[in-house]
Amino acid sequence: MKMQHRVSLVGAGPAGFALAIDLEKRGTNVLVYSHPSHLRHVNDVQDKGLLTVRGKLEGSTVLRITSNMRDVIGFSNLIILTVPSTGQETVLQELKKFSLHQHTIVAVPGNLFGLVAEMEVGCIVETNLSPYSCRMDEERLVVLGKKHLVFIAALQKDPGLEIQETMKRIFPLELKWCSNVVEVCLLNVNGVFHPLMMLMNAGRIENTDGNFLLYRDGLTRSVANAMLAVDRVRMEVGEAFGFRMKSAVEISNECYDQSFTDLIDLAQNSGPHNKLKAPSDLENRNISEDVSDLLISWHSLAEKLGIDASPIRAIVVLVEMATGVNYFKIGRDLYKLHLQDVSRNELIQRFGPSTRQNGH
Repeated sequence: MKMQHRVSLVGAGPAGFALAIDLEKRGTNVLVYSHPSHLRHVNDVQDKGLLTVRGKLEGSTVLRITSNMRDVIGFSNLIILTVPSTGQETVLQELKKFSLHQHTIVAVPGNLFGLVAEMEVGCIVETNLSPYSCRMDEERLVVLGKKHLVFIAALQKDPGLEIQETMKRIFPLELKWCSNVVEVCLLNVNGVFHPLMMLMNAGRIENTDGNFLLYRDGLTRSVANAMLAVDRVRMEVGEAFGFRMKSAVEISNECYDQSFTDLIDLAQNSGPHNKLKAPSDLENRNISEDVSDLLISWHSLAEKLGIDASPIRAIVVLVEMATGVNYFKIGRDLYKLHLQDVSRNELIQRFGPSTRQNGH
């Protein structure tokens, strides 16, 4: 008799729902947690009685949903966080009330969750991106794209074969294991794409309530040129650690199994990207998450490593001027990552490439 697996998912948004319905279709029992103050999508689904998905995933399922973290801890020893990284610290306050020595926590995406967390837990694993490109359309979930591959790493140096096999069972795509969570964070290319597309299309977003296609219409040559400057900083940071870095286009191609030649080609011709409507205003995770928890981290690491981070600083300053939010204060800098007292050499030694050959 086949053993029935169980997974707790923390985050009742599009990414969490997509993973939940995919897992259920493949025979895994899922419990979805929604924070009591973020019940909008959950209420829509519960009013209808089930979650319906269309696009790259098709079907309907009735989801078990809770707003009690005790249920999450008891349901499964495997907890997957699909909340935006800006919501991770709220979830952490709930998780820290429980003993988690037997639990594995997977942050999707991680954005250095493991360094922020500072908690005793069996194992922490992070991915660079969500497996799905998706959005909610009223009470329906629309999956625009499903990745071919994501990058993954454990906070612990060697997560062990059991953890690797569990991750392979949970995620329906190729997993490329990295040396550590810093390498995985540098492979989250949302920090290259999203903030500049939002910032350089701010007037259009606000004048039209986002009534245009963010990539296809908004990623023009000038926007691409600015992205390349940010991408160079990201790659220089990775190279300083000793990683073999690829461009944002190369990483996106690898994740989606595509072969686009540059940013413009991707924006015009990538199915998961060229149908994405722009957000209706700047209060969106493309800014709040990708500036706060990616660009600030990259900027802080670059400065510690002696790399010119002025292109990233320019974006953050302009975003702060446009939104009134002090991202340099609230973002994931070295203090938030508990790395403020680590020297440049110690940083490279701690997060440089592992000599162990990870399995894929």
